[in-house]
Amino acid sequence: MTRAVTLPHARLSGFYLFYFAILGILLPFWPLYLSSIGLNIAEIGTLMAVLMMTRVVSPMLWGHIGDRISRRMRVVQWGSFAAAVCFAGVFLRTDYYWLLWIVAGYSFFWNAVLPQFEVVTLRYLGDQHHRYSQIRAWGSVGFIGAAIGLGWYFDMASIRHVPIMLLVCFVALWALALSIPGAEKPVQHKHPAPPISLLLNKNVMGFIAAGLLMQLAHGPYYTYFSLFVEEAGYSKQSTGFYWALGAISETLLFLVMHKILPKTGTYRLFQFALLCSVARWILLDYWVSSAAALFFIQIMHAGTFGAFHAASIDFLRRYVPEGLSGQGQALYSMFCYGVGGALGSLLSAWLWPMSPTYAFAMASGVSLLAVFVAYMTMNKS
Repeated sequence: MTRAVTLPHARLSGFYLFYFAILGILLPFWPLYLSSIGLNIAEIGTLMAVLMMTRVVSPMLWGHIGDRISRRMRVVQWGSFAAAVCFAGVFLRTDYYWLLWIVAGYSFFWNAVLPQFEVVTLRYLGDQHHRYSQIRAWGSVGFIGAAIGLGWYFDMASIRHVPIMLLVCFVALWALALSIPGAEKPVQHKHPAPPISLLLNKNVMGFIAAGLLMQLAHGPYYTYFSLFVEEAGYSKQSTGFYWALGAISETLLFLVMHKILPKTGTYRLFQFALLCSVARWILLDYWVSSAAALFFIQIMHAGTFGAFHAASIDFLRRYVPEGLSGQGQALYSMFCYGVGGALGSLLSAWLWPMSPTYAFAMASGVSLLAVFVAYMTMNKS
């Protein structure tokens, strides 16, 4: 596959920047905002689980549409617009049950956007697919800027400003989506069997199962890390910094991934990420009160997210047929980040009130299980 159109590097990078700037606000500061309006630990955990649950349905639905129309960017553009409109409802009311509908609505569209945009990016890159990490790194820049900048801001201003910051980013994401033409290909119908059947093999299903367990393990971190470090005595600025440190470490890894991946191979990089996860959550539970230890633990995000994501995207590129690329990305997002993320948040909401130690022990345990699943099922090449 070769590039048929000029690579819009800045606009592709800008889309990732604002998409992950939204995540850089949601993960560190949305739980703190929800706490500030009177929601309890269980309600916060449930809302974070809903954010993940929509990934179970929306990516596969929109991936199915994206694989059957000639202009995949239209899916991204309409999804970005609908996410912004739905999120605006947060300004109408702030009670728990209303927020359940708002989170379900905007995340249904927002979660569908990224898998389709990944396909567009890879099509633009063509044979230069190893440059993917250089573009994706701008997503980490967006996350870092949001986490550090707003951490500093919220030490001086009200955490109640979180919704307006998020709305600005949603609107910017939609504007960028409108500016990017699609690297389109004619719609192909080469497969006589039902499309999903081509993905139901031991290698792909083992990868999905291990990825699901990996994201389940991140549940305590994504749901309660901000509250955890605040309870340990850190300021909002420090909270934002430690979130950003994880993103900085993954960004540095992404910048050199085009050199690392050809040497390590997809499988070994994937297993490295899983092993990092086994260690990281135990260390976080025992050493959160040490600033130096927490610094090192957050650098491990380069392994548990950066290496995991790069290996996963390369796995999908290698083992998912071209005509099913959208549904392959959606299947990955649906089960790994959707089912895995939602189960992780729900288990955390149940375990955390008993003890954070129980939640982090669960995270390390399922990470170890993921190592075994990957070893038994995935191609080693």
